[in-house]
Amino acid sequence: MLSCSGGSSTQSVEDVGDDTSGENSGGNGGGVIPEPVASFTVSSYGGEAPVDITFTSTSTGEINSWLWNVDDDADYESNYYSFTHTYENSGTYDVSLIVTGPGGQSTYTQNDAITITEPETTVETGLFSQSMTYDNVNREYLIYIPSSYDPNSATPILFAFHGFGGYSQYFINTADFRSLVDQFNFIAVYPQGLICGGGTTWNTNPPGGDNKCSQDDIGFFAALLNEISGNYNIDASKVFLTGYSNGADFSYSMACYQSSLVTAIAPVSGLMPMVDASSECQPSHATSVMIFNGTIDYSRPYNGIDGYMMSVDQTVAYWSQYNNTDSSPQTNIVGDIENYTYLNGDNNTTVDLFKIVNGDHYWFNLSYNGNSMEELMWNFFSSN
Repeated sequence: MLSCSGGSSTQSVEDVGDDTSGENSGGNGGGVIPEPVASFTVSSYGGEAPVDITFTSTSTGEINSWLWNVDDDADYESNYYSFTHTYENSGTYDVSLIVTGPGGQSTYTQNDAITITEPETTVETGLFSQSMTYDNVNREYLIYIPSSYDPNSATPILFAFHGFGGYSQYFINTADFRSLVDQFNFIAVYPQGLICGGGTTWNTNPPGGDNKCSQDDIGFFAALLNEISGNYNIDASKVFLTGYSNGADFSYSMACYQSSLVTAIAPVSGLMPMVDASSECQPSHATSVMIFNGTIDYSRPYNGIDGYMMSVDQTVAYWSQYNNTDSSPQTNIVGDIENYTYLNGDNNTTVDLFKIVNGDHYWFNLSYNGNSMEELMWNFFSSN
């Protein structure tokens, strides 16, 4: 038994030194053919899976056969003097080379020669500007990833839609959920609307008919959620929407047209499109709704827009009836804020109205029992 540095080399006595003298030499002399000695080099001793490593024989002697085993299974990976192997899985692997020639056979093994580690799963966190193509149009959005994000754990997601004429880079400073994102470990997304009717807007209806806008924002929302879900581990049972003004209207529409994707909504200073027997609003499940509206809002009047948008009270009644909540709300009044909460809906849903007396058309900077509006929303969302 002969040993080699960094591994082991074994040779069979019977295989060493084939004597070709005598009659087999044809009388022209001859002698012993040197036995081969197996050895090899590697391009790398490991790395993060998947990784390619090249093995090259540096064996000496006359050789006509190479057999490599580099991943601890029962099969040989190559019979060439040099080859490249891809390691897909983490682990520590022995490497063995058997060489054979006229002078015999030699085996060289390096134990625990290759160490492969799991791929790095660290994800960058913080605020990023992203874009995607939908319906042949470039669509932009901001996304904020919490510092505690774990790609191995399903994470809730919140979409915040700006109002008419708004831009996501400004709206994120108004509807700022970033500190809550880091505190409670969810993802916040601020999509950007396209220009229509003199300003950026969300098309609250399917394209066609007498819509003033032609873009398919309903389909865009579904595509955006799918895009983000392909990049991050999203909890599909915790998809929440909020929005301001036209963005609030849009969140109502998504609870209808994309109901299967939406868990709960919290529109601010917006109104729900009219719902009647011919309405295309068809929620597929009980949906918790938190509503914030001011009583002197002239852009989205508390009493609605006749023939176009429902009043706030009609909207509360619609969702309360649809969710099968208690018929009478729990009531609490703090200063100019009247809170009406309808409990015990199907699947533990609620309808929660915050009526701001003398409140105008705002993303409200309010405090209610020590909570900001954003904190009220997240407390509400996280209970669904």
